[in-house]
Amino acid sequence: MPRFVLLDRDGVINRRVVGGYVTCWEEFVFLPGALEGLRLLTEKNYYVIVVSNQAGVGKGLMTAADLQEITRKFVKEVDAHGGRIRSVYYCTHRAEDDCPCRKPRPGLLLKALAEHHFSFEDAFLIGDSESDLMAARAVGCPAIMVSNAPEPGFDKLPHAPQVTVPSLLAAAAFLPRFQTPARPRALDS
Repeated sequence: MPRFVLLDRDGVINRRVVGGYVTCWEEFVFLPGALEGLRLLTEKNYYVIVVSNQAGVGKGLMTAADLQEITRKFVKEVDAHGGRIRSVYYCTHRAEDDCPCRKPRPGLLLKALAEHHFSFEDAFLIGDSESDLMAARAVGCPAIMVSNAPEPGFDKLPHAPQVTVPSLLAAAAFLPRFQTPARPRALDS
């Protein structure tokens, strides 16, 4: 039986644009270890589903067609490197739109569940922000955070992740050996 991994996009798969949005393919830059991590997850029989806020559409900075073109190209690149993304779910609304799909609310995760029929308790969400952690907690899904900050601070939150790692590759390597730790911890690799 396949296992499911829910991934945020910006900051986990590709470089986040500080104070902005990835609005075209030329701005989409895979993070170090992301393609290898996606290949490793695929090889280990994980179903990878992307769940990502993309308010650039709601703010008029890009169109839904622009977002779909970026998605088509990054999924194709992942495939070319041996990985596979099964589905991609976006919330394109702005924060002030109060959309139930916009993380930290769990709507995107619930949509993935309805279409793929898995258990949140047996899945993982890999993200890079507190809103990812809050969405995972709302549905009872264990979370892994990606951060290169020396002290990311996720372990001090009431809804701390299982572990904090420096890359998607490190998260993919961690998953098979996961055992519920007594306390959240950080991994160096």
